[in-house]
Amino acid sequence: MQPILRDLNRTADCSAVVSCLDNATSSPACTLTYSGGFESDMADSIVMEEMTWPQVKAALEGGFDTVILQSASVEQHGPHMPLLTDTLIGAEVAKRIALKLGKTLVAPVIRPGLSNHHMAFSGSFTVSPETFKAMIEDCCSSLAFHGFRNIILLSSHGGNFTYIDGIAPSIQLSMKRQGFDTRIIPHVNPGRYSRIQQDFLGEKYGVPLEEAGFHADVIETACMMVIRPDLLHMDQAAPGYIGDNLPLLDRIFVEGMHSVTANGIIGDPRRATPAMGEALLEHLTGTLAGELQRRLGRS
Repeated sequence: MQPILRDLNRTADCSAVVSCLDNATSSPACTLTYSGGFESDMADSIVMEEMTWPQVKAALEGGFDTVILQSASVEQHGPHMPLLTDTLIGAEVAKRIALKLGKTLVAPVIRPGLSNHHMAFSGSFTVSPETFKAMIEDCCSSLAFHGFRNIILLSSHGGNFTYIDGIAPSIQLSMKRQGFDTRIIPHVNPGRYSRIQQDFLGEKYGVPLEEAGFHADVIETACMMVIRPDLLHMDQAAPGYIGDNLPLLDRIFVEGMHSVTANGIIGDPRRATPAMGEALLEHLTGTLAGELQRRLGRS
């Protein structure tokens, strides 16, 4: 892939006085004063898509040198949840981790993802591995060009995990070749992500591992009850495959999700509650933020 950003002329510039960017979690709005003679209220957001370009520039100048680049999917999540489920959960997880890390922004969520194993279910999208890599690499180039020093690669879709881990070294090399002093930090371990949530669910709520599942399950359903309850159809929630999860993975990726579950669900989503979702989101993001603090050398 050709370096697409290195030679762009960065002519846009402004000086800013940043009054309250030191703490990303502070709730009062910030006021940025520019040498051009105008003022702008700082959005109460660390999500780049919700910010203006001067706000992003001011954040970078205020020490926000880390960004989370989450990848997700647009794919079936049973008859009770929308195709957007992984994207919505991924965005929420990224925001919560960023707030816990501090000095961190959240990039747009990349989707669709690698979802070929869901294509038997209407509405699911998938892209080729080559397209997926190009999307991630080009987004990393954009972020590095603007001055981010640490790009954390996460995924809220299991089909992306192993591939992201595999391509991270080549993306790091691409950053170097383009002249960017930017670290690519993949934090994608599907087994670990699942066990963090499944173990917590068993210990706190008594949900057995077989029932917890790992797709369109009680975990994802509970999280969606917190994030976008208006998109749920709980009258359609039903058990899917119930049993030992680990032996399923190879079969799912080779034969497709439909080979093990007719409704697209692994587990039973019916125990989900909003309180469970909030507890799961906080436990997962707190655990991952702690691990990332250490990888960033901040602990």
